[in-house]
Amino acid sequence: MKKSIITSAILLTVTSAFAQQLPFSSQYYTNMFVTNPAFTGISESTRAFLTHRSQWTGIAGSPQTSYLTVDGPIESKNIALGIKIYSDATDITSRMGAAANYSYKLKINDDNHVLFGVALGVFNNRIDFSKAVVRDVDDPLLYSTTQNKTVFSADFGLGYTWKKLEVGFAVPQIVGNKVRYKDDNGKNTSYNLARHYLGSVKYVFNVNEDKGMTAYPLIMIRGTQGSTVQYDINAVFDWRKLGWVGVTYHSNYAVAASIGLRYKNIAVGYAYDIGIGKIKRYTGSSSEFLLSYIFGERKKEEEVAVAKDDGKDAVIDAALAKLKADSDSSKAEMDRLRAQLEALKSGQATSSGKQNTENLTENLMRIAASSDFVDDNGMTMGAGYYVVIGSFSNKANAVKFKDANHIKGYNSAQIIQNHKTKVYYVFVNTFTKQADAETEQMKFKTEYPDVWIQKLE
Repeated sequence: MKKSIITSAILLTVTSAFAQQLPFSSQYYTNMFVTNPAFTGISESTRAFLTHRSQWTGIAGSPQTSYLTVDGPIESKNIALGIKIYSDATDITSRMGAAANYSYKLKINDDNHVLFGVALGVFNNRIDFSKAVVRDVDDPLLYSTTQNKTVFSADFGLGYTWKKLEVGFAVPQIVGNKVRYKDDNGKNTSYNLARHYLGSVKYVFNVNEDKGMTAYPLIMIRGTQGSTVQYDINAVFDWRKLGWVGVTYHSNYAVAASIGLRYKNIAVGYAYDIGIGKIKRYTGSSSEFLLSYIFGERKKEEEVAVAKDDGKDAVIDAALAKLKADSDSSKAEMDRLRAQLEALKSGQATSSGKQNTENLTENLMRIAASSDFVDDNGMTMGAGYYVVIGSFSNKANAVKFKDANHIKGYNSAQIIQNHKTKVYYVFVNTFTKQADAETEQMKFKTEYPDVWIQKLE
Protein backbone atom coordinates (compact mmCIF):
# COMPACT_ATOMS: atom_id res chain seq x y z
CA MET A 1 0.00 0.00 0.00
CA LYS A 2 2.72 2.44 0.99
CA LYS A 3 4.75 1.66 -2.12
CA SER A 4 1.62 2.26 -4.16
CA ILE A 5 1.18 5.69 -2.55
CA ILE A 6 4.79 6.62 -3.30
CA THR A 7 4.44 5.46 -6.89
CA SER A 8 1.21 7.41 -7.32
CA ALA A 9 2.81 10.54 -5.94
CA ILE A 10 5.70 10.20 -8.35
CA LEU A 11 3.37 9.69 -11.29
CA LEU A 12 1.34 12.73 -10.27
CA THR A 13 4.42 14.89 -10.25
CA VAL A 14 5.72 13.66 -13.59
CA THR A 15 2.45 13.63 -15.49
CA SER A 16 1.08 16.93 -14.11
CA ALA A 17 3.39 18.79 -16.47
CA PHE A 18 6.36 17.73 -18.55
CA ALA A 19 8.52 20.58 -17.28
CA GLN A 20 7.59 20.26 -13.59
CA GLN A 21 10.82 18.40 -12.86
CA LEU A 22 12.31 21.80 -13.70
CA PRO A 23 11.09 25.27 -12.65
CA PHE A 24 8.46 26.23 -15.24
CA SER A 25 7.99 29.82 -16.40
CA SER A 26 6.22 32.02 -18.93
CA GLN A 27 8.70 34.89 -18.53
CA TYR A 28 12.00 33.01 -18.82
CA TYR A 29 12.91 35.23 -21.79
CA THR A 30 13.70 38.00 -19.29
CA ASN A 31 16.15 35.72 -17.46
CA MET A 32 17.57 33.04 -19.78
CA PHE A 33 19.93 32.10 -16.97
CA VAL A 34 17.19 29.81 -15.58
CA THR A 35 17.02 27.74 -18.77
CA ASN A 36 20.69 27.44 -19.74
CA PRO A 37 23.78 27.84 -17.51
CA ALA A 38 25.76 29.05 -20.56
CA PHE A 39 23.69 32.27 -20.44
CA THR A 40 24.86 33.11 -16.93
CA GLY A 41 25.83 36.81 -16.86
CA ILE A 42 24.94 37.33 -20.52
CA SER A 43 23.30 40.71 -19.83
CA GLU A 44 26.70 42.24 -18.83
CA SER A 45 25.12 43.46 -15.57
CA THR A 46 24.69 41.81 -12.19
CA ARG A 47 20.98 40.97 -11.86
CA ALA A 48 18.71 39.47 -9.21
CA PHE A 49 15.32 37.88 -10.01
CA LEU A 50 12.56 36.70 -7.68
CA THR A 51 9.73 34.79 -9.39
CA HIS A 52 6.62 33.00 -8.15
CA ARG A 53 4.31 30.94 -10.35
CA SER A 54 0.91 29.57 -9.34
CA GLN A 55 -0.18 27.02 -11.93
CA TRP A 56 -3.61 25.41 -12.51
CA THR A 57 -5.42 27.06 -9.61
CA GLY A 58 -8.57 25.06 -10.46
CA ILE A 59 -6.90 21.83 -9.30
CA ALA A 60 -6.26 21.10 -5.63
CA GLY A 61 -2.55 20.70 -4.90
CA SER A 62 -1.56 22.34 -8.19
CA PRO A 63 2.09 23.26 -8.86
CA GLN A 64 3.50 26.23 -6.94
CA THR A 65 6.99 27.28 -8.03
CA SER A 66 9.28 30.00 -6.69
CA TYR A 67 12.89 30.76 -7.46
CA LEU A 68 15.55 33.34 -6.71
CA THR A 69 18.51 33.90 -9.03
CA VAL A 70 21.53 36.20 -8.96
CA ASP A 71 24.07 36.29 -11.79
CA GLY A 72 26.65 38.61 -13.26
CA PRO A 73 29.81 38.71 -15.40
CA ILE A 74 33.45 39.16 -14.46
CA GLU A 75 34.38 40.93 -17.71
CA SER A 76 38.15 41.00 -17.23
CA LYS A 77 38.23 37.19 -17.16
CA ASN A 78 35.39 36.48 -19.64
CA ILE A 79 33.57 34.43 -17.03
CA ALA A 80 30.27 34.79 -15.21
CA LEU A 81 28.95 33.39 -11.93
CA GLY A 82 25.46 32.87 -10.59
CA ILE A 83 23.32 31.16 -7.96
CA LYS A 84 19.81 29.72 -8.17
CA ILE A 85 17.53 28.77 -5.27
CA TYR A 86 14.11 27.29 -5.99
CA SER A 87 11.09 25.62 -4.43
CA ASP A 88 8.59 23.49 -6.36
CA ALA A 89 5.53 21.88 -4.73
CA THR A 90 2.83 19.72 -6.32
CA ASP A 91 0.21 18.07 -4.11
CA ILE A 92 1.93 15.76 -1.60
CA THR A 93 5.34 16.10 -3.25
CA SER A 94 7.72 19.03 -3.06
CA ARG A 95 11.35 19.83 -3.53
CA MET A 96 13.78 22.61 -2.75
CA GLY A 97 17.11 23.07 -4.44
CA ALA A 98 20.11 25.32 -4.91
CA ALA A 99 22.78 25.45 -7.60
CA ALA A 100 25.90 27.45 -8.42
CA ASN A 101 26.46 28.42 -12.06
CA TYR A 102 29.65 29.07 -14.00
CA SER A 103 30.00 30.17 -17.62
CA TYR A 104 32.92 31.08 -19.88
CA LYS A 105 32.77 33.26 -22.98
CA LEU A 106 35.18 32.37 -25.76
CA LYS A 107 35.63 35.29 -28.15
CA ILE A 108 36.12 34.28 -31.77
CA ASN A 109 36.03 37.90 -32.98
CA ASP A 110 34.12 41.09 -32.12
CA ASP A 111 30.81 39.63 -33.35
CA ASN A 112 31.11 35.89 -32.61
CA HIS A 113 31.22 34.30 -29.17
CA VAL A 114 30.84 30.73 -27.91
CA LEU A 115 29.54 30.23 -24.37
CA PHE A 116 30.09 27.23 -22.08
CA GLY A 117 28.17 26.79 -18.84
CA VAL A 118 27.68 24.35 -15.99
CA ALA A 119 25.45 24.35 -12.89
CA LEU A 120 26.17 22.15 -9.86
CA GLY A 121 23.78 21.82 -6.95
CA VAL A 122 21.62 19.72 -4.67
CA PHE A 123 17.91 19.42 -4.06
CA ASN A 124 15.73 17.87 -1.39
CA ASN A 125 12.74 15.81 -2.58
CA ARG A 126 9.89 15.32 -0.09
CA ILE A 127 6.67 13.27 -0.01
CA ASP A 128 4.21 14.27 2.75
CA PHE A 129 1.64 11.51 3.29
CA SER A 130 -0.38 13.67 5.68
CA LYS A 131 -1.64 15.59 2.64
CA ALA A 132 -2.85 12.49 0.82
CA VAL A 133 -6.59 12.25 0.10
CA VAL A 134 -7.74 8.60 0.34
CA ARG A 135 -10.89 6.66 1.14
CA ASP A 136 -9.50 4.80 4.14
CA VAL A 137 -8.38 7.63 6.46
CA ASP A 138 -7.60 5.08 9.21
CA ASP A 139 -4.95 3.31 7.17
CA PRO A 140 -1.90 3.35 9.51
CA LEU A 141 0.46 3.67 6.54
CA LEU A 142 -0.78 7.23 6.04
CA TYR A 143 0.88 8.20 9.32
CA SER A 144 4.26 6.88 8.33
CA THR A 145 7.26 9.14 8.42
CA THR A 146 7.44 11.66 5.57
CA GLN A 147 9.86 10.56 2.85
CA ASN A 148 12.70 13.07 2.55
CA LYS A 149 15.80 12.65 0.34
CA THR A 150 18.59 14.96 -0.86
CA VAL A 151 20.50 14.27 -4.06
CA PHE A 152 23.10 15.89 -6.32
CA SER A 153 22.15 17.44 -9.67
CA ALA A 154 24.09 19.01 -12.56
CA ASP A 155 23.18 20.98 -15.69
CA PHE A 156 25.28 21.63 -18.78
CA GLY A 157 24.81 24.30 -21.44
CA LEU A 158 26.25 25.73 -24.65
CA GLY A 159 25.53 29.06 -26.31
CA TYR A 160 26.51 30.96 -29.42
CA THR A 161 26.03 34.66 -30.17
CA TRP A 162 26.54 36.45 -33.47
CA LYS A 163 25.56 40.12 -33.49
CA LYS A 164 21.82 39.99 -32.66
CA LEU A 165 21.49 36.18 -32.94
CA GLU A 166 21.51 34.00 -29.83
CA VAL A 167 21.43 30.18 -29.96
CA GLY A 168 21.44 27.88 -26.95
CA PHE A 169 21.47 24.18 -26.09
CA ALA A 170 21.22 22.81 -22.55
CA VAL A 171 20.97 19.45 -20.77
CA PRO A 172 19.42 19.92 -17.31
CA GLN A 173 19.83 17.03 -14.88
CA ILE A 174 22.55 15.64 -17.13
CA VAL A 175 23.64 13.05 -14.53
CA GLY A 176 20.18 11.40 -14.62
CA ASN A 177 20.55 9.99 -11.10
CA LYS A 178 17.79 8.61 -8.87
CA VAL A 179 16.01 9.61 -5.68
CA ARG A 180 15.71 6.39 -3.65
CA TYR A 181 13.11 5.79 -0.93
CA LYS A 182 12.82 2.89 1.48
CA ASP A 183 9.65 1.75 3.26
CA ASP A 184 9.32 0.23 6.74
CA ASN A 185 9.85 -3.25 5.29
CA GLY A 186 13.13 -2.24 3.65
CA LYS A 187 11.76 -2.23 0.10
CA ASN A 188 13.20 0.38 -2.27
CA THR A 189 11.33 2.71 -4.57
CA SER A 190 13.14 5.16 -6.82
CA TYR A 191 12.26 8.38 -8.59
CA ASN A 192 14.32 9.07 -11.72
CA LEU A 193 15.70 12.54 -12.46
CA ALA A 194 15.03 12.61 -16.19
CA ARG A 195 17.75 14.06 -18.41
CA HIS A 196 16.13 16.92 -20.37
CA TYR A 197 17.19 18.55 -23.63
CA LEU A 198 16.50 22.22 -24.35
CA GLY A 199 17.23 24.22 -27.49
CA SER A 200 16.57 27.91 -28.09
CA VAL A 201 16.93 30.44 -30.90
CA LYS A 202 16.51 34.21 -30.52
CA TYR A 203 17.07 37.14 -32.86
CA VAL A 204 16.78 40.78 -31.80
CA PHE A 205 15.51 43.48 -34.20
CA ASN A 206 16.14 47.18 -33.53
CA VAL A 207 12.80 49.01 -33.71
CA ASN A 208 14.21 52.36 -32.58
CA GLU A 209 17.86 52.16 -31.55
CA ASP A 210 18.03 55.70 -30.13
CA LYS A 211 15.10 55.01 -27.77
CA GLY A 212 16.24 51.49 -26.91
CA MET A 213 13.23 49.78 -28.51
CA THR A 214 13.72 46.19 -29.69
CA ALA A 215 11.55 43.25 -30.72
CA TYR A 216 12.51 39.62 -30.87
CA PRO A 217 11.12 36.16 -31.51
CA LEU A 218 12.34 33.36 -29.25
CA ILE A 219 11.70 29.68 -29.90
CA MET A 220 12.31 27.11 -27.16
CA ILE A 221 12.13 23.33 -27.70
CA ARG A 222 12.10 20.79 -24.84
CA GLY A 223 12.41 17.04 -24.91
CA THR A 224 13.09 14.06 -22.69
CA GLN A 225 12.86 10.30 -23.00
CA GLY A 226 9.32 8.99 -22.65
CA SER A 227 7.61 12.32 -23.30
CA THR A 228 6.44 14.19 -26.37
CA VAL A 229 8.53 17.10 -27.60
CA GLN A 230 7.17 20.47 -26.46
CA TYR A 231 7.92 23.90 -27.80
CA ASP A 232 7.31 27.56 -26.98
CA ILE A 233 7.01 30.42 -29.45
CA ASN A 234 7.64 33.83 -27.88
CA ALA A 235 7.15 37.28 -29.39
CA VAL A 236 8.45 40.13 -27.25
CA PHE A 237 8.59 43.90 -27.60
CA ASP A 238 11.06 45.53 -25.20
CA TRP A 239 11.49 49.22 -24.39
CA ARG A 240 14.63 49.55 -22.32
CA LYS A 241 13.38 52.52 -20.28
CA LEU A 242 9.77 51.46 -19.66
CA GLY A 243 9.36 47.68 -19.84
CA TRP A 244 8.18 44.88 -22.10
CA VAL A 245 5.13 43.15 -23.56
CA GLY A 246 5.20 39.49 -24.58
CA VAL A 247 3.04 36.69 -25.93
CA THR A 248 4.02 33.03 -25.54
CA TYR A 249 2.47 29.93 -27.08
CA HIS A 250 3.11 26.81 -24.99
CA SER A 251 2.37 23.86 -27.27
CA ASN A 252 -0.70 21.81 -26.30
CA TYR A 253 -1.09 23.79 -23.08
CA ALA A 254 -1.70 27.53 -23.11
CA VAL A 255 -1.13 30.97 -24.56
CA ALA A 256 0.53 33.33 -22.08
CA ALA A 257 0.33 37.12 -22.11
CA SER A 258 2.93 39.02 -20.10
CA ILE A 259 3.80 42.60 -19.29
CA GLY A 260 6.66 44.22 -17.40
CA LEU A 261 7.42 47.70 -16.12
CA ARG A 262 10.82 49.20 -15.28
CA TYR A 263 11.69 52.05 -12.94
CA LYS A 264 15.38 52.88 -12.60
CA ASN A 265 17.02 49.59 -11.55
CA ILE A 266 13.80 47.79 -10.60
CA ALA A 267 11.44 45.80 -12.84
CA VAL A 268 8.17 44.01 -12.11
CA GLY A 269 6.45 41.57 -14.43
CA TYR A 270 3.21 39.59 -14.62
CA ALA A 271 2.16 36.73 -16.89
CA TYR A 272 -1.24 35.09 -17.25
CA ASP A 273 -1.72 31.75 -18.99
CA ILE A 274 -4.88 31.21 -21.01
CA GLY A 275 -5.51 27.47 -21.28
CA ILE A 276 -6.23 25.79 -24.60
CA GLY A 277 -7.78 22.43 -25.38
CA LYS A 278 -10.50 20.48 -23.59
CA ILE A 279 -8.87 20.44 -20.16
CA LYS A 280 -8.88 24.23 -19.75
CA ARG A 281 -12.28 24.10 -17.98
CA TYR A 282 -10.73 22.00 -15.21
CA THR A 283 -7.27 23.48 -14.79
CA GLY A 284 -8.26 27.06 -13.96
CA SER A 285 -5.82 29.95 -14.37
CA SER A 286 -2.05 30.17 -14.09
CA SER A 287 -0.28 33.36 -13.01
CA GLU A 288 3.34 34.36 -12.62
CA PHE A 289 4.87 37.33 -10.80
CA LEU A 290 8.41 38.60 -11.32
CA LEU A 291 10.56 41.13 -9.48
CA SER A 292 14.09 42.01 -10.57
CA TYR A 293 16.89 44.38 -9.64
CA ILE A 294 19.86 45.31 -11.81
CA PHE A 295 22.97 46.48 -9.97
CA GLY A 296 24.77 49.51 -11.45
CA GLU A 297 22.31 49.97 -14.33
CA ARG A 298 21.86 53.72 -13.78
CA LYS A 299 25.59 54.32 -14.15
CA LYS A 300 25.61 52.46 -17.48
CA GLU A 301 22.63 54.45 -18.71
CA GLU A 302 24.43 57.70 -17.93
CA GLU A 303 27.45 56.53 -19.92
CA VAL A 304 25.27 55.52 -22.86
CA ALA A 305 23.48 58.89 -22.71
CA VAL A 306 26.75 60.59 -23.65
CA ALA A 307 26.38 59.14 -27.14
CA LYS A 308 22.81 60.43 -27.69
CA ASP A 309 22.20 63.33 -30.11
CA ASP A 310 20.08 64.34 -33.09
CA GLY A 311 22.02 62.70 -35.92
CA LYS A 312 24.57 60.01 -36.63
CA ASP A 313 27.48 62.44 -36.98
CA ALA A 314 26.43 64.30 -33.84
CA VAL A 315 26.29 60.99 -31.94
CA ILE A 316 29.85 60.17 -32.92
CA ASP A 317 31.15 63.68 -32.21
CA ALA A 318 29.52 63.82 -28.78
CA ALA A 319 30.81 60.38 -27.83
CA LEU A 320 34.35 61.19 -28.97
CA ALA A 321 34.33 64.51 -27.11
CA LYS A 322 33.23 62.85 -23.87
CA LEU A 323 35.61 59.96 -24.22
CA LYS A 324 38.53 62.26 -24.94
CA ALA A 325 37.71 64.13 -21.75
CA ASP A 326 37.96 60.85 -19.85
CA SER A 327 41.30 59.95 -21.44
CA ASP A 328 44.09 59.19 -19.04
CA SER A 329 46.53 60.86 -21.45
CA SER A 330 46.05 64.32 -19.96
CA LYS A 331 47.07 67.56 -21.65
CA ALA A 332 49.72 68.21 -19.01
CA GLU A 333 51.31 64.84 -19.68
CA MET A 334 51.33 65.48 -23.42
CA ASP A 335 52.90 68.92 -22.93
CA ARG A 336 55.61 67.41 -20.75
CA LEU A 337 56.41 64.77 -23.37
CA ARG A 338 56.57 67.37 -26.13
CA ALA A 339 58.95 69.49 -24.08
CA GLN A 340 61.12 66.47 -23.41
CA LEU A 341 61.12 65.60 -27.10
CA GLU A 342 62.19 69.12 -28.09
CA ALA A 343 65.00 68.96 -25.55
CA LEU A 344 66.22 65.69 -27.02
CA LYS A 345 66.01 67.00 -30.60
CA SER A 346 68.05 70.07 -29.69
CA GLY A 347 70.82 67.85 -28.33
CA GLN A 348 70.38 68.64 -24.64
CA ALA A 349 71.64 66.16 -22.07
CA THR A 350 69.40 63.34 -20.91
CA SER A 351 68.86 62.46 -17.28
CA SER A 352 71.77 60.04 -17.51
CA GLY A 353 74.13 62.88 -18.58
CA LYS A 354 74.61 61.56 -22.13
CA GLN A 355 73.84 63.38 -25.36
CA ASN A 356 71.01 61.94 -27.49
CA THR A 357 71.89 62.24 -31.16
CA GLU A 358 69.13 60.00 -32.49
CA ASN A 359 67.03 61.60 -35.25
CA LEU A 360 63.63 61.46 -33.43
CA THR A 361 60.23 62.36 -34.84
CA GLU A 362 57.24 63.71 -32.95
CA ASN A 363 55.79 60.27 -32.30
CA LEU A 364 55.59 60.56 -28.50
CA MET A 365 56.55 56.89 -28.38
CA ARG A 366 56.31 55.01 -25.12
CA ILE A 367 58.04 51.73 -24.36
CA ALA A 368 56.72 48.93 -22.17
CA ALA A 369 56.96 45.16 -21.72
CA SER A 370 54.52 43.19 -23.86
CA SER A 371 53.78 40.98 -20.84
CA ASP A 372 52.07 43.98 -19.19
CA PHE A 373 49.39 44.11 -21.91
CA VAL A 374 46.50 41.75 -22.69
CA ASP A 375 43.70 41.65 -25.28
CA ASP A 376 39.96 41.20 -24.68
CA ASN A 377 40.46 37.47 -24.13
CA GLY A 378 43.18 38.02 -21.52
CA MET A 379 45.92 36.84 -23.88
CA THR A 380 49.33 38.51 -23.68
CA MET A 381 50.07 40.90 -26.54
CA GLY A 382 52.96 40.37 -28.94
CA ALA A 383 55.89 42.72 -29.46
CA GLY A 384 55.47 45.54 -31.95
CA TYR A 385 54.57 49.18 -32.50
CA TYR A 386 50.92 50.02 -31.71
CA VAL A 387 49.41 53.26 -33.05
CA VAL A 388 47.21 54.44 -30.13
CA ILE A 389 44.43 57.03 -30.59
CA GLY A 390 42.96 57.00 -27.05
CA SER A 391 43.42 55.65 -23.54
CA PHE A 392 40.75 55.16 -20.85
CA SER A 393 40.33 54.08 -17.26
CA ASN A 394 36.78 52.88 -17.99
CA LYS A 395 36.33 49.91 -20.33
CA ALA A 396 32.82 50.98 -21.37
CA ASN A 397 34.23 54.28 -22.64
CA ALA A 398 36.97 52.48 -24.52
CA VAL A 399 34.42 50.16 -26.16
CA LYS A 400 32.23 53.09 -27.27
CA PHE A 401 35.27 54.90 -28.63
CA LYS A 402 36.30 51.79 -30.57
CA ASP A 403 32.74 51.31 -31.90
CA ALA A 404 32.57 54.97 -32.98
CA ASN A 405 35.75 54.50 -34.98
CA HIS A 406 34.34 51.33 -36.57
CA ILE A 407 31.40 53.43 -37.75
CA LYS A 408 33.87 55.88 -39.25
CA GLY A 409 35.44 53.05 -41.21
CA TYR A 410 38.46 52.28 -39.00
CA ASN A 411 37.52 48.61 -38.68
CA SER A 412 40.97 47.61 -37.43
CA ALA A 413 40.52 49.57 -34.17
CA GLN A 414 40.95 47.26 -31.17
CA ILE A 415 41.33 47.43 -27.39
CA ILE A 416 44.23 46.29 -25.24
CA GLN A 417 44.73 46.73 -21.49
CA ASN A 418 47.74 47.34 -19.32
CA HIS A 419 46.75 44.91 -16.57
CA LYS A 420 49.13 46.57 -14.12
CA THR A 421 47.84 50.14 -14.47
CA LYS A 422 44.27 49.00 -15.40
CA VAL A 423 44.27 51.43 -18.36
CA TYR A 424 42.56 50.52 -21.67
CA TYR A 425 44.12 51.61 -24.98
CA VAL A 426 42.39 51.87 -28.36
CA PHE A 427 44.83 51.35 -31.23
CA VAL A 428 44.17 51.47 -34.97
CA ASN A 429 46.99 49.27 -36.18
CA THR A 430 50.18 47.48 -35.19
CA PHE A 431 53.50 47.14 -37.02
CA THR A 432 56.79 45.33 -36.67
CA LYS A 433 58.78 48.37 -37.86
CA GLN A 434 58.85 51.80 -36.23
CA ALA A 435 58.93 53.61 -39.58
CA ASP A 436 55.69 51.94 -40.66
CA ALA A 437 54.05 52.88 -37.36
CA GLU A 438 55.13 56.52 -37.78
CA THR A 439 53.66 56.62 -41.29
CA GLU A 440 50.34 55.31 -39.94
CA GLN A 441 50.53 57.79 -37.06
CA MET A 442 50.74 60.72 -39.44
CA LYS A 443 47.51 59.64 -41.14
CA PHE A 444 45.64 60.25 -37.90
CA LYS A 445 47.39 63.47 -36.78
CA THR A 446 44.68 65.75 -38.11
CA GLU A 447 41.79 63.86 -36.54
CA TYR A 448 43.62 62.84 -33.35
CA PRO A 449 46.44 65.34 -32.63
CA ASP A 450 47.54 63.31 -29.59
CA VAL A 451 47.95 60.01 -31.46
CA TRP A 452 51.04 58.21 -30.20
CA ILE A 453 52.98 54.98 -30.54
CA GLN A 454 53.16 52.30 -27.85
CA LYS A 455 56.19 50.08 -28.35
CA LEU A 456 55.89 46.65 -26.72
CA GLU A 457 59.01 44.58 -26.39
